[in-house]
Amino acid sequence: MFSIAIPHDFLSETPDEPSKIRKLGYLARAASVFKVSTVIIYYYGAPLREDIDLAKTVLEYLVTPPYLRKRVYKIDKRLRLAGLLPPLKITSHVVPKEPRIGEVREGVVERWDGYYSIVYIGGGKYAKIPKPYPVGARLLVRIEAPTSRPDTYRAAIYKGPPPAYWGYKVEVRPIQSLTDGFDAVILTGREGKPICEVSPKLGKNTLVVFGGPRRGVDEIFKESGLELPGDLINFAPGQGTETIRTEEAVFIVLSILNYITKCRL
Repeated sequence: MFSIAIPHDFLSETPDEPSKIRKLGYLARAASVFKVSTVIIYYYGAPLREDIDLAKTVLEYLVTPPYLRKRVYKIDKRLRLAGLLPPLKITSHVVPKEPRIGEVREGVVERWDGYYSIVYIGGGKYAKIPKPYPVGARLLVRIEAPTSRPDTYRAAIYKGPPPAYWGYKVEVRPIQSLTDGFDAVILTGREGKPICEVSPKLGKNTLVVFGGPRRGVDEIFKESGLELPGDLINFAPGQGTETIRTEEAVFIVLSILNYITKCRL
């Protein structure tokens, strides 16, 4: 599985707020299509805190199941244009109206009933979990059986990795610790070697790093006084446009890496 890293100035040349929201929506769609595990927003120099905060909030909102959003997110001016965002329709978002026995859902703890947590799981339905988890906590639960109440099911905490792609996590990191925890790093950029001439070094936990609208990855690392932590590869040799936007680059690069890992014989 891949993770991707986007610079903190990813939104800096976007002219207005609606355009920023749409740009983040395209990025989230690309990450979800190719089952990205983590989206990292990395910063260097003077961090653009407002843009970082907006990007993190919107990306996390998008990956939250739609039936939980009103319970997880209160009134927030950063999300006032959320109606412009595209649906992701990943497994955790597409659930039947009536919970099914054995089904895994994400829910949020609404209240306690004695020793039990009452977890909202969408569609006006609740899961009853035998432990008082903090109110507001988000949990993965497995539906086990109906109860005497038509809107409540007995359930248990689901342990282990999600049964299908459940979406990405969002992290913010300084560039100095960007690659921590990854066993392979791929850097993307026009100045790199053409993809048709190299074989990317892939690992079980691979990070793909993208540049921003003002600086390429190689420039960003150089200005930060750091050596390149991986191979710099041009995934669109012979491009017909002067520049490729970051969200476009994510689709291009992940498409090629998906082909390499899943389709090439």
